[in-house]
Amino acid sequence: MADMKGDRPGSRSGEIRSLLRRPGFRYLYIAQTASVVGDAIIPIALAFAVLQLTGSPAALGLVLAARILPTVVLLLIGGVIADRLPRRAVMMASDLTRFGSQALAGVLLLTGDANLASMIVLQLVAGTAAAFFQPASSGLLPEVVPAKDLQPANGLIQLSENFAWTLGPALGGLLVALVSPGAALIFDGVTFLISAIALWMLKVDRRAPSVQENPSILRELRGGWTEFRTRTWLWTTVAWAGTFHLLVLPAWQIFGPSIARDQLGGAPAWALITTCSGLGSVLGGVIALRMRPRYLLRASFVPLGMYGLQLLALGLLAPVPVIAAAALVSNIGLSMFNVFSFTAMQQNVPIEAMGRVSSYEWLGSIALLPIGQALIAPIGSQTSPTTMLIVAAGWMAITPVLLFMIRSARNLRAVDDESLAEAAAQQAEEAVEPDVRAQKV
Repeated sequence: MADMKGDRPGSRSGEIRSLLRRPGFRYLYIAQTASVVGDAIIPIALAFAVLQLTGSPAALGLVLAARILPTVVLLLIGGVIADRLPRRAVMMASDLTRFGSQALAGVLLLTGDANLASMIVLQLVAGTAAAFFQPASSGLLPEVVPAKDLQPANGLIQLSENFAWTLGPALGGLLVALVSPGAALIFDGVTFLISAIALWMLKVDRRAPSVQENPSILRELRGGWTEFRTRTWLWTTVAWAGTFHLLVLPAWQIFGPSIARDQLGGAPAWALITTCSGLGSVLGGVIALRMRPRYLLRASFVPLGMYGLQLLALGLLAPVPVIAAAALVSNIGLSMFNVFSFTAMQQNVPIEAMGRVSSYEWLGSIALLPIGQALIAPIGSQTSPTTMLIVAAGWMAITPVLLFMIRSARNLRAVDDESLAEAAAQQAEEAVEPDVRAQKV
């Protein structure tokens, strides 16, 4: 585990209160939280809406694919737009678009005018808007929070997102059960409207420099790629994240529910396990919020490797309480890794390139997820689900070693007051040196 700097008791709480008193961060925090609540409601609201409309799981697959496909295809363009235009405006436009698409889908369901084609089109619109929101949001935080406060800021946002992903599906389920899927989709749309209003109230103190000379999109993408690939710690951790989404997460997502249904007692068992997963994510966010590691990424290597515990427990058909406990522990490290990796990128990537670099980071991380989801079951049928789960657990077990071998990743220092002072002193020295040389001449 990374070195910890000593602080006075209660100083972390003081920093958190100070962040929340900062108007720029407070409104961004509200916007991000509301937006993620909407994202968390969507899966269950869409599932029951489409099944109520068509009764076809295949139709549901089409609608879900319609939502994610434009996000993947347009993510890099979204990064360019995020660096060209004011990021707050890009996020507001994305939120208002998603508010319109989800609210209209809900209204069509309530009035009986919805059909499969309209649901697909509206989710294509929502997925397109999401492709522009994420790169812009990654770059907006450094515009409203000083570099030394990015870790606690990311920790707070990650914590709220973990709560949202834990409580959002339950809220969506209640709306579906007590009212209707259409009402759940309308409420989903309202969360994006709340996010847009909060962003409208946000006043950015400084703007990222605009791209000079308005070059072509291809040239900007090449510039973003250069910023991405020249940071070994960044592209190597993204490469690891790609393997996680190709093998590890699909193994858990696909085999977990089926094993729970067939051998662990059904839906109640899986609900308990997934709830503990969410609680682990929340706990990881709390830990990351309060830590101040000297070496930012290194702090999460060992906790991240523990994600394999839930895969191993599930593969060995351990009792449900044991799997649930393993799920809680497993998700602590994943949540910490998310906080520290976001912070590392925001502290070390030039803000004028943040949108494009963020889009490469997101694309490299999640692009293999649909492939993994499509292939994991056929491969598991040729071997066994237990084999695939144990292989995935083994991959997570060696992850800390693999990441520690990357020198730039293990030695990446966190930005703090001391490092900021050193950078300022170096800049002052560089500014004075020309005058000294001139005097000598």
